[in-house]
Amino acid sequence: MSDEEPSTFRPFVFTVVEDDGVNVTIEISDEDYQADLAAGIDEEATMKPGRHKFKRGGFLARHPELKIKEEKSA
Repeated sequence: MSDEEPSTFRPFVFTVVEDDGVNVTIEISDEDYQADLAAGIDEEATMKPGRHKFKRGGFLARHPELKIKEEKSA
């Protein structure tokens, strides 16, 4: 364990509410948020209770130059 890792490990717990393959909505319960804080996880290092929306593949959509090029078979 490095000096930067917390001494108490707690996996990130959430519920997937919606996932259409591109857009994902997760929900963090107040109970799981409070358990993170009780485990010693800094408030700034965990997600607040509620629903949070994400978009899959957003990084590569913004940086197409980093996509792996498919090789053409001869």
